[in-house]
Parts: sequence; C-alpha cells; structure tokens
Amino acid sequence: MTVLPMQNIDALRFLASEREAELRRTSLLVAIDDTRRPVRRWIGRQLVRFGTRLANEPTMRPAGAR
Repeated sequence: MTVLPMQNIDALRFLASEREAELRRTSLLVAIDDTRRPVRRWIGRQLVRFGTRLANEPTMRPAGAR
C-alpha cells in the first residue's frame, strides 16, 4: 500500500474543487426545463409535418417515380 504525502492529497482536493466550480459555471443545459418541453415538442411536430409534406411534393420525388 502506498502512503501519499499530505501535499498530494491537498493538491487533489484543490483540483477537484476547481473542477466542480468550473462545472457549476458552465452554461450548458444540465437539467431539462419542464416549462419549455411542450413548446419544443410542438415545434418538433411541426417540423415533422412540414418534412412529410415536402417529401410528398411531386417535384421532390425522384424522376423515375413521377
């Protein structure tokens, strides 16, 4: 078993605290905001509907299928 000097443990604690502070400062979405979810689902449904309509346009079909 290896015994680490106290300064190594202190250095590891410092690095861990710095990493945690950096993660707290990040602007990335960590948790999903439930109030925005219905809007995102609605937008997704609209995009799917638009894509379906666009794919069914005669000009969007391959030449052999016309």
